[in-house]
Amino acid sequence: MLRRCFLTQWSAFRQASTTSAMLKENIPSNSGGGSNSMSFVIGSPRRALLYLPAHDIRKAQKASSLDADCVCLDLEDAVAMNRKEGARKSLIHVLQSIDFGQSDVAVRINSVSSGLASDDLRAIFESNVLPRTLVVPKVDIPADIEWLFEETAKLLKRFPREDQVSLKLLTQVESGLGLLNLQRVCEYDLSNNTASDVYEHEGVIFGGDDYAAAIGATRSTSNKELLYARQHVVATVKAYGLQAIDIVNIRFKDLDSLGLEAAEGIVVTAAGWMYVVYSGAAWGFDGKQVIHPDQVPVVQRCFSPTPEKLKWAMEILDAFYENQSEGRGAFNHNNHMIDMPTVLQCQNIYRLGVISGQTAPSRYPSSLKYDRA
Repeated sequence: MLRRCFLTQWSAFRQASTTSAMLKENIPSNSGGGSNSMSFVIGSPRRALLYLPAHDIRKAQKASSLDADCVCLDLEDAVAMNRKEGARKSLIHVLQSIDFGQSDVAVRINSVSSGLASDDLRAIFESNVLPRTLVVPKVDIPADIEWLFEETAKLLKRFPREDQVSLKLLTQVESGLGLLNLQRVCEYDLSNNTASDVYEHEGVIFGGDDYAAAIGATRSTSNKELLYARQHVVATVKAYGLQAIDIVNIRFKDLDSLGLEAAEGIVVTAAGWMYVVYSGAAWGFDGKQVIHPDQVPVVQRCFSPTPEKLKWAMEILDAFYENQSEGRGAFNHNNHMIDMPTVLQCQNIYRLGVISGQTAPSRYPSSLKYDRA
């Protein structure tokens, strides 16, 4: 798959790690030519991942017009225990009858440990129309992914399809144990011994409220109690070329604090107190979970570059490729020395510009693969 091929390009940087050496034996080698141009893959944009109850058809119909990057039909937290079976039936109806346009349609099942996930998967694979993405919550150990792969294989034999089934996979880390095992979970789909023919692990969602409850932390407006965990999630997930999706802001009417939390900022209260909002986009998160339609445009704007920033990045990329063609590495641009770290930052900004529709992916075709299908 595209991400596995991409990972081979940076695996050389991790040779000092024993884990890296083990992974390199299992990741298919990239036998392409000797071009010096850098390429990276843009997965499905998920600047805003909007949850809605799988059984609420009215909310699903409204969500279809919101142009959210990802609409997640939820069978877990949004559905009471005594309505699970009814929600599964409604899910099939929603998948088969509502057109969500360009939005990535995801379904969140119940956790493997709940004992409910098997029935959730059965309902999904009974549908004539499949979601594009599956979200698995509370993934604490790699065995949870192993169970998913095996259960899916059984269901596909029971409900065979003419075409090969291919789904994107998002996992959620929501406990201390899940955080400690995150690297192993990220590695699981990379090994030829354990990889799935059905799923491609594309991202990790951090469930901040569940994580705080699991470790006994008290939630705060600043999110300071999640500082270590959020940074750990970003560092680990990005090391494996996956998307990192940030926490929910449950104060869905307070769009100002949402914008600060999604981007970056300092808040001064009416009483004169000042506190820092530990932000998502500035840290490297690719998107944020949302629970209300009004949150969608705010979050998607925060995870998109400003026109000025995009223009700056593209000017540097233009200069970079010109200097590369002339055999120069580091170069002077407007009295600033530009080297590879700056170029990589500009490529990330350009990637966000493509995702947000502000520029075409064809500007640097040798540097960008755009995966929207």
